[in-house]
Amino acid sequence: MTTESRSHRRGRLLWLLGLVLALLVWAAPRAAADAYDDTLDRLARLQDLAESYAAENGGDPIVLTLSYTRTGDYNTRIWQLTAGVRDPEFENYVAAQDADLAALQGMNTVTLPTGEGIDFGHLLASMNLVYNGLPITGSWGGDCMQLAQAYYGQASDAAGYAEAMRATFNIPDDGSTSLFGDQDLRADLDSVVVGSQLRDGDDIAEALRTYYDGLTEYDRAYRFIALSFGTVDTSGSGFADTLYNAMLQDTGMQLLFYMNNMWALDGWTLDENYAPAVRGASDLLAEYLAGAVNGEHVRSESENSLVAMGTQALADALNALGDSDAASAALETAGDAASSTASSTSDVLSGATQTLQSHFDVKIFELFLLILAAIATFFLIMSCALFVSHRRRR
Repeated sequence: MTTESRSHRRGRLLWLLGLVLALLVWAAPRAAADAYDDTLDRLARLQDLAESYAAENGGDPIVLTLSYTRTGDYNTRIWQLTAGVRDPEFENYVAAQDADLAALQGMNTVTLPTGEGIDFGHLLASMNLVYNGLPITGSWGGDCMQLAQAYYGQASDAAGYAEAMRATFNIPDDGSTSLFGDQDLRADLDSVVVGSQLRDGDDIAEALRTYYDGLTEYDRAYRFIALSFGTVDTSGSGFADTLYNAMLQDTGMQLLFYMNNMWALDGWTLDENYAPAVRGASDLLAEYLAGAVNGEHVRSESENSLVAMGTQALADALNALGDSDAASAALETAGDAASSTASSTSDVLSGATQTLQSHFDVKIFELFLLILAAIATFFLIMSCALFVSHRRRR
């Protein structure tokens, strides 16, 4: 074999390798785009079924659609209490009509048109809560709480906690390593922006497609800040205070903290032992947001604010859990706890009270009535028996 033929074969091999690599590079974004489009297509089909089902059986198609996707960690007691109980009859209806839609349950990473990964299951579950009137609990507030729990005891003050948490906060991760990785962060911000703007009859898939069209990190952060905190200067330390206070004043977060043993009954406030860790997590988020908008003075186009569920709804939830003392403590501090916290315009957000009451305390009330009815029936039977016995003796 001549040197020339060897060189020729080597050149062909290199050419083929280059072609394969080029095809792989070309196919990767196409596959990601297909997964994104397939996901939104399924979501649109699911909402169509939800609308058909609601027309016959009642209910909100948006709630039916979003709650259908909630499984695992997004269908625990706290999620059922706040986002609502999933409708098993609707799930059976979906399974019979379009079994492929089960792929929307337990979703994880989806690559957006921007090339970024996002935890899509977390996004949809958080949108469910935002739509129900809890804009912080299932999104950034919940992740701050989890981060605080994970790092609890590893520092003595907020600054120390923030520095320790920096190792895992906003890192590229699908949830395997970090409790607040980049995919969770995007889901938190996007769920607030998109979820707060949903109205009865809106197309969820189309709302997401429009939102992600040309989205930049700056746009995402700016819109989230404007919706969540109104007009605010992100360049000073006051922005971190605003974010932290919004989380503590949010009634949904108070319920979440309480259910995780991080909220003190005495004074109805955050447990002082956990306060530095929670503040460290929220400070880290505030630092990220300020950096994403270059420390600008963010201006909100709306004077309205996202309003969390009312204090009475919080008390109802606590009573539903059997914690009457906690319910009383929450009501006693209603002056501060009932204040508006997060951001944006959405009429449906005030429906959290009805959601909590219809799914939980009403059931307890019904159980109470059944017990009373059973007791009344027992005494009626006893009275009849005594009456018959008395007549026979005569």
